[in-house]
Amino acid sequence: MTDRNIAQLLYDGAIAVTEGRKTDAQGLLLQVIEMDERNEHAWLWLSGAMDDPADQQIALENVLAINPNNQAARDGLAWLTQS
Repeated sequence: MTDRNIAQLLYDGAIAVTEGRKTDAQGLLLQVIEMDERNEHAWLWLSGAMDDPADQQIALENVLAINPNNQAARDGLAWLTQS
């Protein structure tokens, strides 16, 4: 799979999240992660596609493992722990 395919899957997954199609988004984003487990953006979008706070936390922690400076992931984890 090429970088272009990964980018398209990531884009389609992000659109699915914003449209509320969480199941579709999960499928698309998990395909990206299977091809590139260090794809920070896929993990971040996946956190928004999950309903279970524990799954959201795992996705956000994976973002921070890749990029400890990702402010969106830090904010997301802070929000989850305050809820």
